Amino acid sequence: MKRRLALALVAILLICLFPAALGDEITFTGTVTGGSLNMRKEPSSGAKVVSTYKNGTEVTVLENDGTWCKVQVGSKTGYMMTQYLNITANYPHLGWGRSIETDALVNIHSLPDFYSEIIYKSASPLSFELVEKINGWYKIRFGNQFGYLPVEMVSTVNGEFSAGIAAEDLTGALRATDLYSALRECGNPRTMERTDHTFTYSVTWPDTGIPAADDLMSNWIQKTLNQYEADYNTYYPGAKAHCRIEYQALQIDQRYQSILLMAEYQAGGLRTDSILTVNLDTATGAVLDAASLLKDAGKALFILETEISDIMKTPTDGYTGKANESMLRNALLTRDGLCIYLPAGMYLPSSLGLKRILIPWAQIAESAALDSPLISQYIRTIDPTKPMIALTFDDGPSEQTTRILDVLDQYGGKATFCVQGINVEKHADIVRRAVAGGHEIASHTWNHKKLTELSVANIRSQLQRTNDIVKKVTDGYEIKVLRPPYGSVNKNVRTVCAEMDMVIAHWKLDTLDWDTRSTSKTYRAIMKGAQNGVIVLCHDLYSSTAGAIEQAVPELVAKGYQLVTVSELLSFHKDGAQPGTVYAYLDPQNIRAD
Repeated sequence: MKRRLALALVAILLICLFPAALGDEITFTGTVTGGSLNMRKEPSSGAKVVSTYKNGTEVTVLENDGTWCKVQVGSKTGYMMTQYLNITANYPHLGWGRSIETDALVNIHSLPDFYSEIIYKSASPLSFELVEKINGWYKIRFGNQFGYLPVEMVSTVNGEFSAGIAAEDLTGALRATDLYSALRECGNPRTMERTDHTFTYSVTWPDTGIPAADDLMSNWIQKTLNQYEADYNTYYPGAKAHCRIEYQALQIDQRYQSILLMAEYQAGGLRTDSILTVNLDTATGAVLDAASLLKDAGKALFILETEISDIMKTPTDGYTGKANESMLRNALLTRDGLCIYLPAGMYLPSSLGLKRILIPWAQIAESAALDSPLISQYIRTIDPTKPMIALTFDDGPSEQTTRILDVLDQYGGKATFCVQGINVEKHADIVRRAVAGGHEIASHTWNHKKLTELSVANIRSQLQRTNDIVKKVTDGYEIKVLRPPYGSVNKNVRTVCAEMDMVIAHWKLDTLDWDTRSTSKTYRAIMKGAQNGVIVLCHDLYSSTAGAIEQAVPELVAKGYQLVTVSELLSFHKDGAQPGTVYAYLDPQNIRAD
């Protein structure tokens, strides 16, 4: 009898609790956008097509790695590219918010009540999704958790959300003594501690002898200790709590040093981390901010933005959009590259914890503002006395363009992407990535019209519309090259290009990839026709072409070819590149060697 009564009580309890739990379950649906979309058996553009679905088809999103979604439509399950799905969630959405700047910790409660359990703490401002407003509180979603913040703690101005590459999850592992105690290459260690109190701390930091750096670190340490002790006195008086501050110090070269201070605070079963990055120019005694580290932050920000899929695993998590320079305020110099630290919840879901993102110097050396031989060795140079080839890709951008960019970036090559204006906006991220990577964007007209059949006004419109949309999505990139559809050129085309300061790129080597759709044949065509000064015609629409480029690029580089853009190639013409002139290749006899 007692057992049946206990089971009945459990059943009643589950019935009472289940609707509440169900109400906070996050599920996602997606709608196909931009025409028809293939569902593939595996998350690969070369995988077998399970089925094809037209624009507007609704799918259930099971998983999302940022590039591919595992989806279900009826009884069929497969993979679709994330960028072609408009993904929504099953709960209200008021917009995006950010906690206000404050000297106190950000405390998220389990209920809209100051006496309810604190389920998350942060030493940095948090970004989150606003779900609903309840009696002076906002219900928010941060990562895959729901919680509550008082209205006065929330700024409803849309927060900026983004991510990065080469992510290292430091959640639960940011332990300075374990990770960095051996990495103290500069500065003299100083210590202080308090052990005669229920709120204890131990602090180690470097004395650099540079006033600007030493003052910055001392002030940060004192502010951090004050912040944590105030939180302790408010929420955990009499309980045990501890703060530990440790550091890493690196000698980058003879001139530059970097220091990472890391604070870990544990109280009430919750843990909070905060960091300070300090970059030093020992020649001047200056502390370097992001503007001093980079002449142009655009490429670093673009890398953080476009590699979001390396970190984000949950669809519509709210952490999308253009990166901004505030993300670089925790940048740290290393010998391998620029490390960007993203505090938990500030730019990524708090559930992901603190993230460390390494951007190698090989990718951003040209943007660096530092006079360091360590960095300058990565700056790309072109030697006109060595063979050059200009790979060009027509009709894109498309999902295949990313594969081509990947292999070019891996081997330090550059190429020219001849885009149709009509495709640019829906693939704006790819165009921005190409520009940020030092590749060239050329015009292939707005929608592939044969220019020799158009009036001068319509020729100009086809070119200007494409130039304008590229300039818009890239914040100012200027197109200087036209690839005419079908290679068709007449006097009117040349005249318009001369007026618009554009050269005309034909080709000497047509791979016929558009006809054969064969990886092996396209690869053989490139390797057989490779010679100094050649402009190669390919199309970045086909998986077969991407596969051929993945094979050809490393072999071309191994043979000593420099993979250059059309404009880079023509910049070595002894007479200079003339607007309105057609170039199919650069005859080695016309290459200036200076």
